[in-house]
Amino acid sequence: MTVAPIPKRKTRDIPAADPASLERDLRNLSLQYLQRCSELPLTHKEQMTLAKLYAGAKRLHQAVREGAVAEAIVEISSNLIGCEQMALVLMGEQWDSLNFIGSVGLNLKQLEAMRMNAKGIIEEAPADAIYIQSEAEKPDLFLSSLGVTAYVPFFLDRTTKGAIVFFNLLPQRNGLDSADRELLKLLCAYAGPCLASGTTKDQEIRG
Repeated sequence: MTVAPIPKRKTRDIPAADPASLERDLRNLSLQYLQRCSELPLTHKEQMTLAKLYAGAKRLHQAVREGAVAEAIVEISSNLIGCEQMALVLMGEQWDSLNFIGSVGLNLKQLEAMRMNAKGIIEEAPADAIYIQSEAEKPDLFLSSLGVTAYVPFFLDRTTKGAIVFFNLLPQRNGLDSADRELLKLLCAYAGPCLASGTTKDQEIRG
């Protein structure tokens, strides 16, 4: 089974975040995933991957229409990936401070550690590819020291970098699997454009 390709966004080469285009792309992606779920034969792993991608694309499509993408990303991270501690952050033009636009489960110590190490997180983390600690040949010692298990980068525009930073998973999760990896790729491709297209709630969050 071949999963529908997820377009890659080049670092600092962000296309115009047109809500209508994003809605169309995400709607078509979700329909492709739904259609492939009905194809036989599929292994359990393939069904789980397509189901997660369908749910993620559909939720982002709905969020773009509602202008509440940050809220949707937190929801996807919690409900579909099973992460009990995560943060959605933006880094300003100077890239030495973090602006939290969504989070769940983080305590004050973790939030302060991220703020104090903002520059280090930006410099250590990959610019245009997801990072999963358990899959890395050489896990990043700095990110590991902060308890980061996965990192999904994106660009809101040419000067504002963002990231979805994952910490602890739910107790019943034994780590991220291949279905999670595909969902993280979807977020890597669409989180930036979707947030940039946001109105109402997302604009209020970004200030």
